[in-house]
Amino acid sequence: MIRQISGEWHELIEQLGEVGRQSVRNGLAIASGGNFSARHAESGEFIVTGTGAFLDRLTPAHFALMSEDGEQLGGNAPSSEWKLHHEVYRRRPDARVVLHLHPEACVSVDALGYPIRQLTLDHVAYIPRIERIPFYPNGSVELAVESAKAMTDADCVVLGNHGCSVLGDTVDDAFRKVNNLEQAARMTHMLLALGDASTEFPQELRRTAVHR
Repeated sequence: MIRQISGEWHELIEQLGEVGRQSVRNGLAIASGGNFSARHAESGEFIVTGTGAFLDRLTPAHFALMSEDGEQLGGNAPSSEWKLHHEVYRRRPDARVVLHLHPEACVSVDALGYPIRQLTLDHVAYIPRIERIPFYPNGSVELAVESAKAMTDADCVVLGNHGCSVLGDTVDDAFRKVNNLEQAARMTHMLLALGDASTEFPQELRRTAVHR
């Protein structure tokens, strides 16, 4: 039986709505190009943005409620990428939020065949490991499974010719990670434009990089 999404989710939906507005404003997504989810810590149920939802216009009516097993329990029809979120939650029980976005610099640098380099203290602290997978059709089981595999020991993954996915224990945590990933991609592009193909955060200083 399809039910309405209860008020207990509304604070998270408000937070995701603000992230959606900032993401579109800052070039991390265009219109409905991306999807968000958040998981209940106890029940394992999760909300995910609905099919075709514009990220800068999100309201409770734009979300689907899914069971821990991937069955729709309520709300709107889920995004075609719901399996991507579901697989990440299955593989990473510590994840509370998954953001899937289409950042311009991240996708561009990766499409050119260059790894995104960590250059600042924040890059190393918040995205210490950046994984990457090749292109798989959106909404496919292959994309869901392979991206979740890549996130077994990493909180962010670049999806070839597509976008990225990040996870976090809060909405703010996940959004901070995707912003650091996109900044790292922009800075990588700047260095490449200057002819530098190797500079990155010094390996010997990585142990000093901690969350602030």
